[in-house]
Amino acid sequence: MLQQLRPLSKPVDPASRTESGELVQCDLWFPPVDVPLGFEQVGRPSMLVMVSGYPRVLTARMLPSRQSPDLSAGHWR
Repeated sequence: MLQQLRPLSKPVDPASRTESGELVQCDLWFPPVDVPLGFEQVGRPSMLVMVSGYPRVLTARMLPSRQSPDLSAGHWR
């Protein structure tokens, strides 16, 4: 009886594979050079960079400022 119940209460293996797109690492990156922003303007905007580990997808988004609302808006859109 105990042998039948033990696998049901077994904890999840932390080294197991995740599903596609389940884990993403988010970081801020600041370009080392000026970037064209349009209308003959250049600047060094902060970039929100997101990398998914399993399918190895990388996305980046320019943020208008380093304020919390802009950071969270860049993450969810």
